[in-house]
Amino acid sequence: MAGSERVLVCGAGPTGMVVAINLLRAGIGVRIVDAAPKPSPLSKAAVVWRRTLEVLHDAVPATRFIEHGRCMQGIQLEADGRILRKVEFASESTVFPPGVLIPQADTERLLAEALADLGAEIQRGVRIDSFEEIDDGVRVRLEDGEASEVEEFDWLIGADGAHSSVRHGLGIDFPGKALERRWLLADLDFEECGPEDRIRMFVGKGGMAGLFPYGDGRWRMIADGGPIDLGSPRRDPDLEEVDRELRRRTDIRWKIESAPWLAEFRVNERQVVSYRHGRVLLAGDAAHVHSPAGGQGMNTSIQDGVNLAWKLALVVQGRASETLMDTYDGERHAVAAAVLRGSGRMLQVAMNRSRPMSAMKRWLLPAILGVGWIQREAVRRLSEIDLSYHGGPLGVGRGDRWIGHRCPDVPIGSSGVSVYESLRSPGFTIFELGRPSEIEVDEREEVLSGTGFDLRRIRHIAGNGDIADEARAFASALGVSRGTMVVVRPDTYLGPVTSKPDRIRSWFENLRGH
Repeated sequence: MAGSERVLVCGAGPTGMVVAINLLRAGIGVRIVDAAPKPSPLSKAAVVWRRTLEVLHDAVPATRFIEHGRCMQGIQLEADGRILRKVEFASESTVFPPGVLIPQADTERLLAEALADLGAEIQRGVRIDSFEEIDDGVRVRLEDGEASEVEEFDWLIGADGAHSSVRHGLGIDFPGKALERRWLLADLDFEECGPEDRIRMFVGKGGMAGLFPYGDGRWRMIADGGPIDLGSPRRDPDLEEVDRELRRRTDIRWKIESAPWLAEFRVNERQVVSYRHGRVLLAGDAAHVHSPAGGQGMNTSIQDGVNLAWKLALVVQGRASETLMDTYDGERHAVAAAVLRGSGRMLQVAMNRSRPMSAMKRWLLPAILGVGWIQREAVRRLSEIDLSYHGGPLGVGRGDRWIGHRCPDVPIGSSGVSVYESLRSPGFTIFELGRPSEIEVDEREEVLSGTGFDLRRIRHIAGNGDIADEARAFASALGVSRGTMVVVRPDTYLGPVTSKPDRIRSWFENLRGH
């Protein structure tokens, strides 16, 4: 199609900006619009988890989030003035903490800066009025105040939130349910407060509440406000109600200095049946919404954007067929469905005030979380490093147990930094661990030169052909031997991990879909 802006991204929240950043880094022309006249100043999502930091690291280094946020040290369960259990977030990485507490407004600012560094500008106050699919593209009517224009794009991305105009324009359902429950949210500045190194969860007789430290005396409070009639109007709490609930549910007696944000929110659990509709793709809250329990919402949405962008870049470049976009739905739909189920279960536990459930939260839950392997697994799930596409549309490989899994974060190279420091450019990376036999060398060169993709090859080969010492930790983490090739996708999930070139050839052929 004509024009340099081949993709229209509707929505300049975290999801839309991540899509635009990754497309621009791949050389794809993008236009990004948002109906709001200016960015939201509200804190909204409070945490960026480790897996999100990893998949963004090549475009927006993790240090940017760490500098402007607060690394989480753990979670503390409390009831009636007693600490029931401390769950420590052990730092297993030199680069990525388990999570960073940072207001969404700051996350959006960091992403907007990365977008500006790429020469892109968000067009605010611009909304989509209507659109229709045409041959090889989408015709879109955009409105900017009283003016309107009609433009054609190759692809339209709906990343415009839970009330998505793109989803409404498609005329598709958003199946799910609204919970008949009121929740209180408050950002509170205290004159003096306790240590700000961990999340505090209160499970006492007054009901559950959570406190999340942003630092410098500011905390996010979330509390169950009780059952409601879904038809009742929303009513934001005032400072008196928040202070009363804080004192009723916790032993905290800190004096509130100010409250930058007080809000009521209600929970919807919904997900569209399909993320792809021809040349129109949905991502983030436009495709799925769920409980904030576990803090997975924005993180799931950002990771939608990363998955979508590298695949769409290959399609727009003509390196892969449109069928590759079906794998976006095939990989990400299942992830969001699992998040929806998990956050829903956590919310049900939080809302249940029956005597047996209260006893479970106060006595059984702390005991369970005292078991080492359960603690570690809980932290893995929260930080999302357990996510995998193994067995999915691009995660099927004969005899390959690693394909589709997350690339392990281990030291590699002469300086011993994380392998993720070697993944700081868009595109595919292939690590060659040791030299194969002479016959296999020729076959390997033929396969890698004929994939049709730009491959960044990093060799870790000792003088005798063995795996170089600086890559032994990486090889050990994967359990592989000399001659292995490790393919890493642009989103830092693994492609084939094999010594057999034909397996790499067939995987890239499947990826191209021609």
